[in-house]
Amino acid sequence: MSQSNKSDNPWKAIVGVAVIVVFLVGLFMLARFVFTLMYYLSPLMLIAALIIDHRVVTDYFKWIRDIFRRDNIAGVIVGILSVIGFPVLSAYFLARALLKKQVKKVKSEYERRRDGDLVEYEELETDFPPRQTRREEKSINDDDLVR
Repeated sequence: MSQSNKSDNPWKAIVGVAVIVVFLVGLFMLARFVFTLMYYLSPLMLIAALIIDHRVVTDYFKWIRDIFRRDNIAGVIVGILSVIGFPVLSAYFLARALLKKQVKKVKSEYERRRDGDLVEYEELETDFPPRQTRREEKSINDDDLVR
């Protein structure tokens, strides 16, 4: 008494597989285009990262040096992957430099709001009467008491 929704039409499966294959091929072509574009723009991205914040790149090389000191094989592997993945690494450097710049900007804005702005002032000339010495003050006070 149960009905089966089984269809013997093989075209549905073939169309489904074809759509998946077309989607994956399109995704591969898009990734290839993005990586080719990154390959050609990577020197510019590295220079921009160095201009924005050179410490991002120097910190990365210090990190690789520390890996070499701990384990030579891991250091060689990380070095090779850095050379192979240079386009991705240069995009990472640029993104990190921009992020650090933005964090510094927000932090300085917060500190400026917290501490207040510095206000420029001009010094006013005032004419004060000459200051009296303590002896003169005592003598004036003693005279006031006698009266």
